Amino acid sequence: MPTTSNPAIRNLLTLDGAVAPVGPSTTGGAAGATTTDRPITLDDIVIKTLVVFGVLTASAFLTVFLELGFLALPALLAGLGIGIYLAFRPRPSAALALLYAAAQGVVLGEATQFFDALQPGVGTQAVIGTGCIFAGALAAYHTRVVRVSAKATRWAVGTACGLVVLFLADLLASWVFGADLGLQDGGVPAIAVSVVAIAAASYFFLVEFETANRFLQSGASHRWAWYVAFGLAMTLVWLYLEILRLLSYLRWW
Repeated sequence: MPTTSNPAIRNLLTLDGAVAPVGPSTTGGAAGATTTDRPITLDDIVIKTLVVFGVLTASAFLTVFLELGFLALPALLAGLGIGIYLAFRPRPSAALALLYAAAQGVVLGEATQFFDALQPGVGTQAVIGTGCIFAGALAAYHTRVVRVSAKATRWAVGTACGLVVLFLADLLASWVFGADLGLQDGGVPAIAVSVVAIAAASYFFLVEFETANRFLQSGASHRWAWYVAFGLAMTLVWLYLEILRLLSYLRWW
């Protein structure tokens, strides 16, 4: 399988015995209890992913229904913090995966409500578009129409980092200097950036599928299913927001 320069993917292949086959282990204590760990299965990944996606969706709906949009900024910062932490220090944490989903659900709910108010129906289109890309990426990976390679992964990671720098520069220019770099006005540069971001996010689905496959083949602990679910949720959030933004731009044309 290809190697990758992505620290998140590279780390999870070597950290905490993630790729080591698991088996019976005994923990100390007065009772001398024995706990048995077991290898990860596809059912583990599917169930944990559905749970995380469920929390994400429920949080988004509650944000709109209870008008919790004022929590969007702290939720965004919390989600970014958890995302960066788990990307560079991978660990199978159910609590962090679910907390990330709950926080980002607030962001998705508020973003959807905001853009839908400007362009009615754009939220539904973004949901459909995200679902189609997810299904298409899964089918492409399963049939090996598109393969995860080190070169393509480096491109995706580099693109993601470049987009982060670009958006931070745009925010800095807007807040400090009152300048407009043209990344949020619906013009050609803004649309081009969104298309590139959507392409990179779509490829990251393939990277997450490859990660899940490596865990399955290595016999890693079933607890790592939470990390796979987190990675898929993080990519889903990024993709959905980019599609939402792109659709809002296209409505202006």
